[in-house]
Amino acid sequence: MGKTTIELRKNNYSVVNKLLHPEAINDRELNAIARGGFEYLIPVQAEIKKKGTVLTSSIVGMTTLQTYFSGVVSKKMFLDVITQLVAIVKDCEKNLMNVNNLMFDWHSIFLDPRTKKIQCIFWPIVNNQHPTDLADFFHDLPFRVVFTKHEDHGYIGKYLLYFKSNPIFSINGFEKTLFEIIGKRVENKSYIPSDSNNIGDSNRLTAKQEDGKSKKTPIAYDPFSAPEVKEEVSKLCTSCGKQSVESAKFCVYCGMPFEKAETPIPPNPTQVSGTVVQEPAAKRAETQSFSETTVLGADPYDAGTTVLGADSGEEPTFPYLIREKTEEKITVDKPSFRIGKESRYCDYFISNNNAISRSHADIITKDHRYYIIDHNSTNKTYVEGRVIPVEKEIEIFSGTKLRLANEDFVFYI
Repeated sequence: MGKTTIELRKNNYSVVNKLLHPEAINDRELNAIARGGFEYLIPVQAEIKKKGTVLTSSIVGMTTLQTYFSGVVSKKMFLDVITQLVAIVKDCEKNLMNVNNLMFDWHSIFLDPRTKKIQCIFWPIVNNQHPTDLADFFHDLPFRVVFTKHEDHGYIGKYLLYFKSNPIFSINGFEKTLFEIIGKRVENKSYIPSDSNNIGDSNRLTAKQEDGKSKKTPIAYDPFSAPEVKEEVSKLCTSCGKQSVESAKFCVYCGMPFEKAETPIPPNPTQVSGTVVQEPAAKRAETQSFSETTVLGADPYDAGTTVLGADSGEEPTFPYLIREKTEEKITVDKPSFRIGKESRYCDYFISNNNAISRSHADIITKDHRYYIIDHNSTNKTYVEGRVIPVEKEIEIFSGTKLRLANEDFVFYI
């Protein structure tokens, strides 16, 4: 983002951002935000002037985070703010938005004084010249606050220990630490991000209830009361005809907002309420696969070898990258997936950027975990804005921001 100014007039704030070269408007994001597609993002207007493009956001009847934290801060106040901000970051990731365009500064994060709900400014631009450093923001926030002396401050030490123990910031890992501080129990020992698609109920977090029972909940916006989970189904965009998850407020492909009443995608006709409906025996006989293995000299009546799932028609799912410059989806369909500018050696090559090395970096898949490794590239590889060591595997998660030289990618599972 370019030069940003904040003006206060009679409790009304005006935030102005003058874009710098080569920054440009992302029309999809601008249209979605301008229509009010996100309740936690403040609408933004764009105006093209002779001297360049200007983005403006107006805030009425709200207070800044700085003002809210100007007095003595309790544990509940602090953790509630952090939980809401983490949820905003993760929802932006879910909608394929660059979270480094969030204006995360305590002068420009706003709260409703009555409900304590947070709203943020997101600049819908590409080629951001001054991206937000989420790690620095979350790390520095406790040092700006005066905490009440009537509470145990041990949770602040646990909060800061995350940054000391994890030089590479991950919003998913940070969220896990936050839940541990709040006291919510992770059902599985291995932590799986809540915004990952196609994960079972066993991978969700569990919140204790007052009656001693527990119910499964996704990662919640309110750390002290989690709502019930309803299984999401896909919804269809009436404009472009593509599918998005049920919780999406706008189409991630064309930016069209969804109506309140949407027709869900019908389930597979061969499945009813989770039970597979068997086809008639005669029909199964007609479509039977003859992929048996015959052993020479063996009894001709012996059963052959059946390949499990060979006839199911299911296609494997792979992680993928989103290249932010072109919004291209890149499927990582190999255990070692190489990115660079030499087409003979790479699985995905970038031909129009001389800053990329010939064999720049690999995405490694091992035991359902994912890593990135830099091959001594000239202009380095970055994970969440930090340079990674050469020839060393760095684990990445769904939503991790990657930068190869000056090319930005987002990794998703």
